Amino acid sequence: MDVHPPQGSIRTWKDFLVHLLTITIGLFIALTLEAAVESLHHRHLVRDGRTNLDREISANQRLYGENVERLRGNRDQLRSDIAQLRDLRDGKPVENSRLSWRWEWNSYSGTAWTTARDSGAVSYMSPEVISSYSWIYLQQDYINSTALKIFDEETKAGAALEIAGDPKSLTRAQIDALLLKTAELDLSFEQLQITMTSLSEMYAQEIQHRP
Repeated sequence: MDVHPPQGSIRTWKDFLVHLLTITIGLFIALTLEAAVESLHHRHLVRDGRTNLDREISANQRLYGENVERLRGNRDQLRSDIAQLRDLRDGKPVENSRLSWRWEWNSYSGTAWTTARDSGAVSYMSPEVISSYSWIYLQQDYINSTALKIFDEETKAGAALEIAGDPKSLTRAQIDALLLKTAELDLSFEQLQITMTSLSEMYAQEIQHRP
């Protein structure tokens, strides 16, 4: 913003006041225009940020449904593992063993939230909107990290079977260890399901209150 001195000399108080008023009006107009441009930029920043966030949350909600089905299927497999391991421990014949400790998980995305924070869009949102998004993404992060920890534990659980090759070659101690670990994994998945239910409610509430 440039302020130029008046052309010509100031000879009277009237000239001085006119020039001062001219400069004041010019500064006011310039500052008003600058504020308007800045405000428009902030509104566009918030609008684009919320559009991306809403799109990402909708995608994560669809992913939630897929993860729920995978989790249910995995818990069914774990219960089947427990039944087969009990039969092995009790010396019952187990034909066509289908022991398995593997499952699939797709983590929820948080890219739009990170981008909105880094671009400054979040700082121009209302406190209520910031709070809503913050809780959703905090819950997502917690669920993602918890699921990945369980994933690692479940992958390790099948190590004894990989070494034995044949379930019938498992020792009594290995079977007992696998039973305990499998039961612990199932309990971990049960807690994960409870946490995921609250995330589903957050998704639904956020989508319902969209402008």
